[in-house]
Amino acid sequence: MNLKNTCLSLLAAGLLLMPCGAFADELITGKGLPENYIEVKAKKVTSGPTLIFSDSPEMVYKNGVLYRDTVSGDIRIFFHHVNAMDSNKKLAVLLTNEKMRPAAYEVTNSSIGRAGWHYLKVGKETQQRYFDVDHKPYSGSLGMGDNAELLTGSGYVLEPNQLLVGTINLHTDRPVQVSVVMCDENSDLEIYNGYAPVQPMDEHPLRGTFEKSDWAYNVKKPLNTDKGVYMLELASEEQGFARGVDGTTGLDAVNYGNYGVVYAVNFTISGTKPAAMYLNPLGGLFAGYGVLKKAGEQKLLPLPQDKVAVGDSYDDLLKLGTLVPGTYSFIWSPPGASNLPIRLYWMQDGYQFNNEVK
Repeated sequence: MNLKNTCLSLLAAGLLLMPCGAFADELITGKGLPENYIEVKAKKVTSGPTLIFSDSPEMVYKNGVLYRDTVSGDIRIFFHHVNAMDSNKKLAVLLTNEKMRPAAYEVTNSSIGRAGWHYLKVGKETQQRYFDVDHKPYSGSLGMGDNAELLTGSGYVLEPNQLLVGTINLHTDRPVQVSVVMCDENSDLEIYNGYAPVQPMDEHPLRGTFEKSDWAYNVKKPLNTDKGVYMLELASEEQGFARGVDGTTGLDAVNYGNYGVVYAVNFTISGTKPAAMYLNPLGGLFAGYGVLKKAGEQKLLPLPQDKVAVGDSYDDLLKLGTLVPGTYSFIWSPPGASNLPIRLYWMQDGYQFNNEVK
């Protein structure tokens, strides 16, 4: 889809857009990264929903509960699982009320990608749906012992080796049990959820419950690209990962990569000439979506637009936009199946890379 058609499609979806020319989707590669840059200083502020993160075992070789915990209030569920068995299986996300009093819930964003074998495409599509503002909330109430399945109402059937990724935002007025379950295609979910064994993690400890999964990075000083290049690194060990608890074991948990965390980078552009903003997928292949906001307007950004992923080379730089002076927010989240960390660069539009190789 060309840029004009993309813009028309987003208008139809209800997005308020900045001029289409503000997003160029230009990829610069093979010229190295800027060697001389100013490292951006930003204040990190955490807030937002409790994150239920389910990604271990990623390759599911046995039926069972993949993750489970009891939470309440604002909740974000992020799951990433592959059916690694030799027959169709059903993946489900269940809410269960274990208490006497009814529990009300409202799902405000249910972004479930289509299951598939191209893992980067599956993760990218899920993010596109998540950051699209056209969501239709729905609500319900759970009596004692009642269940609600959040993917389709009856689970999602995966063929062998298919991946399914999803992000769900909801609110509950009382504690509810959240269970991510893999079972036989014809299993009764409510019955199976009552006795299913909890699967241990695989070699990658990527699951847990984490408070405050919205991370804002408020850049302290305006970025004057007349004076140089600026860089901010995100989702790296140096920047810190979310820490919480594994609800199935009670042990400490670390969200390596901060999957399910939504970042907002808030910054001001100053200077006399237009600035260019770039994303560098420092860890390897990266396929996602983001949102660029300015003065109440916003634009959905495919990362990248004309192919599935960037990051074939360490110095891939994907242009996110040409920015005039003003205050902006760049909102993104680490995509399922993509690599981290990333770097954001701001520099004068038309910056010449040829003399610098890092």
